[in-house]
Amino acid sequence: FGTNVLSGTGKVRVWTVAGHSVAEVPFGLGGGGHEVVSWNGRDREGDELANGTYLYRVELSGPLGNVRSDMQRLVIMR
Repeated sequence: FGTNVLSGTGKVRVWTVAGHSVAEVPFGLGGGGHEVVSWNGRDREGDELANGTYLYRVELSGPLGNVRSDMQRLVIMR
């Protein structure tokens, strides 16, 4: 994703389409304006998520406050 927040921390939050939170992936901002967040596709308990559609949002905390993206779709297919 691209952002104009150049320093701080963030997380990617993942939900089922029914609204159940299944994962939070923390990361630090590298300062380049473009970030790639690696995630192993596992839930909070360490189990692989099932194939299907999920929702996610990127949330950032920087020196000027908090920013969050709109909800986006994520499809897992193995």
